[in-house]
Amino acid sequence: MPSDSQRIVVWAGLKIKDGQVRRFCDAAERIISLTRKEAGCLRYDLLRDASDPNSFWFFEEYKNSAAYAAHRAADYMADFRVLRGECLERYLGLRTFAEISLRE
Repeated sequence: MPSDSQRIVVWAGLKIKDGQVRRFCDAAERIISLTRKEAGCLRYDLLRDASDPNSFWFFEEYKNSAAYAAHRAADYMADFRVLRGECLERYLGLRTFAEISLRE
């Protein structure tokens, strides 16, 4: 478990159903704007796969695990999860990374 002083980085991939990309992007635009205002958010970007226009990756960075937990618990994320589920063809993966010190 990461300590509360370690930055957290998240990669989360989604393949969106044909015909649902615009709906997903519109909802994601709102979530990106709200998340970037969170006190512990250092970075929150949505990247589109250059070879598959229906595949997207969230690249997220938080000050620490508490900030990541706060983001996941935000009210607006619950609504987004429902819409995301309606648009989702399949998950491409979720990876969570904790910053380490190479001098330990």
